[in-house]
Amino acid sequence: RRFWYYSEEKLEPRFGDRYADPGAEQEMPLAVARDVFLLNKKIKSVTDDISVGTFVQNHPKFRNIVRRVQTVVRFPYAEIRDNIVDAKMRPIDLLRFKLAFFGASKFDPKSELWTRITLFQGAPLPDQFVGNDSDEWAFPFCPDIVAA
Repeated sequence: RRFWYYSEEKLEPRFGDRYADPGAEQEMPLAVARDVFLLNKKIKSVTDDISVGTFVQNHPKFRNIVRRVQTVVRFPYAEIRDNIVDAKMRPIDLLRFKLAFFGASKFDPKSELWTRITLFQGAPLPDQFVGNDSDEWAFPFCPDIVAA
């Protein structure tokens, strides 16, 4: 039902309704769960003795998803394993997940589409990495304030 596309004005990912919004023809290939489901359904309809190359040659629309599956099969965290084009999917959940990888914390959602965050609060400066506690900066203490 939903689709992801890049907005022309800000060049950022946007979420659209396939039946109400224009631009479905510009869809980004992010519906991995849907595409894997369709691939699995198609694979079940062919004989077991067919090679991957022959399958892709006979069914070229599955070429990209076959390549993606082959690439990430060994990496359990390489893909978001959810249907991100489902009508019930909330973009804010995906955004929080992604931003956490960049060190974001203190999420302050303003809607289901955007949030304020804090990045790298308390992160050590390069010259502070030599200390024994440089790995604990993700849990910052209140700074000591020296009275003037």
